[in-house]
Amino acid sequence: MSTNFTNGEANTDHESLITPLLSSRRSLVNSTSQVAIVGAHVCPIESLDYEIAENDFFKQDWRSRGKMQIFQYVLMKWLLCFLIGLIVSLIGFFNNLAVENIAGMKFVVTSNMMLAKRFGMAFLVFSVSNLILTLFASIITAFIAPAAAGSGIPEVKAYLNGVDAPGIFSLRTLVIKIIGSITAVSSSLLVGKAGPMVHTGACVAALLGQGGSKRFKLTWRWLRIFKNDRDRRDLVTCGSAAGMAAAFRAPVGGVLFALEEMASWWRSALLWRSFFTTAVVAIVLRALIDFCLSGKCGLFGKGGLIMFDVYSESVTYHLIDVLPVLTLGAIGGILGSLYNFLLDKVLRIYSRINEVLFTKFYLLVPFPFSLPVFFLDYHGLPHVNPVHLMHQKLVQQ
Repeated sequence: MSTNFTNGEANTDHESLITPLLSSRRSLVNSTSQVAIVGAHVCPIESLDYEIAENDFFKQDWRSRGKMQIFQYVLMKWLLCFLIGLIVSLIGFFNNLAVENIAGMKFVVTSNMMLAKRFGMAFLVFSVSNLILTLFASIITAFIAPAAAGSGIPEVKAYLNGVDAPGIFSLRTLVIKIIGSITAVSSSLLVGKAGPMVHTGACVAALLGQGGSKRFKLTWRWLRIFKNDRDRRDLVTCGSAAGMAAAFRAPVGGVLFALEEMASWWRSALLWRSFFTTAVVAIVLRALIDFCLSGKCGLFGKGGLIMFDVYSESVTYHLIDVLPVLTLGAIGGILGSLYNFLLDKVLRIYSRINEVLFTKFYLLVPFPFSLPVFFLDYHGLPHVNPVHLMHQKLVQQ
């Protein structure tokens, strides 16, 4: 009797050891809020190890390298930072130029209907165009590259802290991220370009760091020397800083964002390279904006990356202006704290309502957004002279 009991207990212990903790038949429904990580399918997430084992073999390998090999390795790091800054600045400039021209054409078509007092048709065209842009961005993201959904900042931050989610830095994700952000911002939704630009910069840096894309047969052998976790992590950090710098034309702000918000591991050499990357972004953007000031970038595009750009204005400051500026700063800090407090409450309420009502009605979101935006943008439009001037300019061209 005791022998049977012992055998049964042993069998139970053996089954508990060989039974997997997670069932192999998992649900295909993703219940997480960040669908950009794995899309609609359950995918393995790999943890990266950024530590370098500085053992005798590692030291001997570095001693065996010649001065020319070490020089090439260091030079390639700075060259990649230059390429990251150049490509990210071009992408950011193209994004803003496309948004300006798409939104400008929508504004002209709608304003002409308003001038003709066809208010109902103007609102219908405005709402339907927003719906088409939103639907296009949603379809290409859901069916082509689910990893491009969302802002992309959580995914980049997770990678810089050791979690490598599948597909977040692929070439397909990069292309869909660019197209989706252009159409989403052009659809008058309350979305911006800062988060997508950070993800875009990280994608560019990751693709350059791994030597290109094997899937689309776009690889370069001379870039494969950085195909390791540590060097790729440094390049992604520089790419995220470049993306933030391109979004706000703020090179120092991009480095501080990567230092304070993104990376949990930093060193002095990475600081200099990230500053160099964001400096390249600032210089290239300045040159492109100067080129577009002459009106060569479309009917509406001037290349400015800030909504209220004061690039063409020269403002002088005096000592008497210090006190009002300090007062405005204090008021802005108080209002900012109040905004963050109210935003937290609104997001909590929205998450509860979203689970009950809006899960199956996402396509109807552009319509309630279009209504207040339409009346705020076009209030009193038939009496506004700039619209007539824009109409005459279009007729002449």
